[in-house]
Amino acid sequence: MIDDEDLYGGYNDDDSPFNTDNLNYDQQFQQAVAKTSAGRRPPPTGMKGIPTAGFNKQPVMLGKTGVPGTAMRRGIGTASSGGGRPMTAVTGAGFNSSKNFMAGIDPSSSITITLEPKIETEEEKIKNLEKSVSQLAEESCFAAEDNDKQAAMEKAKEAYRKERLIIKQREEKNLTDQTNTELTGFILLNVACQYGNAGNYTEALNIYNILTKNKIFQLSGRLKTNIGNIYYQQKQYLKAIKMYRMALDQIPITNQELKLQIHRNIALSFIKMGQFADAATNYEIIFKDRPDLKIGFNLLLCYYALGDRNRMKQCFLELLKIPLKIPDDDDYQSHPTDQQANLVLEVTRDDKLRRYERKKKREIEHCIVTAVKLIAPAIDTDFSTGYEFCIEQVKISEYKDLAHDLEIQKAIVYLKAKNFTMAIETLKDFEKRDIKVASSAATNLSFLYYLEKDLQNAHKYADLSLKADKYNPAALTNKGNCYYAESEFERAKHYYEDALKIDASCVEALYNLGLTYGKIGLYEQALDQFFKLHAMQRNNTQIYVKIAEINGKKSDYDQAENWYMQALRAHPKDSELLKCIGNIFDEQGDRSQAFQYYHDAFRFDPSNLQTIEWLGTYYIDSQYPEKAVEYFEKAALGRPNQVKWHLMVASCYRKSGNYAAALEKYKMIHTRFPENTECLKFLVRICSDLGYTQEAHDFASKLKKAEKMIEVKQARISSSDKRKMLIKGRKSTFEGNNLRISSSEKRKDFLKGRKISNDSQNKHKSIDQDVPLLQHQESKENTTRISSSRGGSGRSLKKIDLNTDDTNILENRDEEIQNVQHQNYLGHVPRPQTSKVRKNQNPITTFDMDAADLLPD
Repeated sequence: MIDDEDLYGGYNDDDSPFNTDNLNYDQQFQQAVAKTSAGRRPPPTGMKGIPTAGFNKQPVMLGKTGVPGTAMRRGIGTASSGGGRPMTAVTGAGFNSSKNFMAGIDPSSSITITLEPKIETEEEKIKNLEKSVSQLAEESCFAAEDNDKQAAMEKAKEAYRKERLIIKQREEKNLTDQTNTELTGFILLNVACQYGNAGNYTEALNIYNILTKNKIFQLSGRLKTNIGNIYYQQKQYLKAIKMYRMALDQIPITNQELKLQIHRNIALSFIKMGQFADAATNYEIIFKDRPDLKIGFNLLLCYYALGDRNRMKQCFLELLKIPLKIPDDDDYQSHPTDQQANLVLEVTRDDKLRRYERKKKREIEHCIVTAVKLIAPAIDTDFSTGYEFCIEQVKISEYKDLAHDLEIQKAIVYLKAKNFTMAIETLKDFEKRDIKVASSAATNLSFLYYLEKDLQNAHKYADLSLKADKYNPAALTNKGNCYYAESEFERAKHYYEDALKIDASCVEALYNLGLTYGKIGLYEQALDQFFKLHAMQRNNTQIYVKIAEINGKKSDYDQAENWYMQALRAHPKDSELLKCIGNIFDEQGDRSQAFQYYHDAFRFDPSNLQTIEWLGTYYIDSQYPEKAVEYFEKAALGRPNQVKWHLMVASCYRKSGNYAAALEKYKMIHTRFPENTECLKFLVRICSDLGYTQEAHDFASKLKKAEKMIEVKQARISSSDKRKMLIKGRKSTFEGNNLRISSSEKRKDFLKGRKISNDSQNKHKSIDQDVPLLQHQESKENTTRISSSRGGSGRSLKKIDLNTDDTNILENRDEEIQNVQHQNYLGHVPRPQTSKVRKNQNPITTFDMDAADLLPD
């Protein structure tokens, strides 16, 4: 039987003759190696105290003493045979694996490891300093790229200072032959660029001159270009052109791209000087070699400035020949069968490259449309003919999709010229075209009719636009605008919200929705909309004002003041903003601060009546009526036909105690406005107080006549209104009776027309006889009221205190203006004729027109 054996034993025994891991433990091998030249080599001195693991004269036993290694080979070591190791022609290399090397170290023994420091030479120290200087210069460039000019300037100066120290060290160590001229040039160029970016052009030019005079640096052409750029920034265009031309001569012909850029700079300098012919020459050089849309557009602008029609046409045609080089939207359409291609399209449809292509396409289309708008009126006597030429050329070019947009632009040009008929005709031509163009045209027509306040047609074309494209945010916004103009704010809100669901960036819908919420009274929602709009347009001060207005309506005056102040920082001389801030302080009761802002508003806009009225009222309340005179006189000078301001001037004279000036002012007002009762009342008061009895009686009689004329006018207006109501009621009754008559009864009534005529005549007579009675009763009531208010004609005039406050005349300004305008005419208007005058005429059987229209106004 076979004894029990370990089934997994023997796998660690490797008798391969190529395994040299444990040769250190083979004594015979170590003795043989000791006799060779490899064994007589001195041990390395890098680590002291550690026995070297190599082929030394004395073998080092790192394992346990007396225990042979596990890798002793048959026929090689002493473990298996007593014979010596056969000699080979390969000598030992003197290396050992790190694993066995570290395994031979006793962890319990204290071993100190010392590393001898490497001694750096002077050249190595200088090289390290140069690396740090180069890194500083690179950091300066990165800071300039991030537009951090201060940090870029500081790092550039520090790099320049350290580079100077390196040069001094080389001179002290006699190492000038190894000077790094490339680093020196890089540091100087960076410092010059940072000086130029910071606006310190003098220092930048000094450094550039140092670089150009030194023959070591071979980039003098580029340096001349930078010097020319500095002269361009300083608006020294002749010197800039000189430097650019010197750079053209020094730059080799192989660098053609740089040469074209320098030609572009020369052209821009000539444009700044107004020399468009020379600028066009340089642009022609660029456009001939590298056709580019922007260069061609600038060339077109030069021809436009020169007024050369033929060259404008030719340049426009050359622009249209430039290939677009952007894939169409059709290339991103999904394939019905290829699923793999659809997956790729989903990834690439809105990636960075696709967004760049869209942006580039928009820029190109904007350039073409702007060129057409510019040259169309200039290439022919009539801009319509010029537009037709440009549109025809665009239709046969690669940019044919822009033809419809150009036709709409033509309609907009008509609109700006206030030729609404041609604009409407041009836009109506789009109704029979494809859906997209028809929707755009209908949207513009709706907006056009909205501007003309023709809301019916505005609704009509907004509906047509939505019918063609129900996801058109502009059409939804126009529809909401129509309802907003009709004060149907709920329906307007619905359309604005739908527009924002389709296009969240539609600023028109967002702004109008905020206004609608403000009209409804939903101030928090209105603020949300305006805050969204503020995030999209940070510098729009109109949004600041709207946010401030909403906060003012909420009585949040602190926030309102804050937003008004932000708008005022952008427009510090806006009188309306100053007035609004003054009103905020006035609402809070701080009239002194409000006066400061109203005074500034008056200083920037001295003709604003609201500001003038507030300042005058402020001085009156402050018991300084003589100062208020100055403001009210300015208002009277600006509005000479409004009696309010003249009365306020006279009132200020009276309150300040200057009765003579007040009397003269009131007489002047009476001469200009003889029917004004307020002026006559104050004339009676002042004349009575000053003892001018005769004049007081004269003005009192004029006051009675003026009041009587006003009462007569009111009576006539009331009687006319009653008569119109009676006639309209009679007409509606007659028409209602006719609707109830059957056809057979109509024929019978026709045969008995005379009887019906007599009945209608009697009916009219009975109604019309009541009208004078009503008028007579009303006139008696008015007469009674007048007599009671006057208290009798024989009563003597009563003295009235001249300091009585009469500021209530401000509230009756509009009524008195109307009285002044109509009282002269009332004396010549005949009494309206009643039905008694016309009762002998033919009886009225039908009402083809409203009889109230026949009455005099």
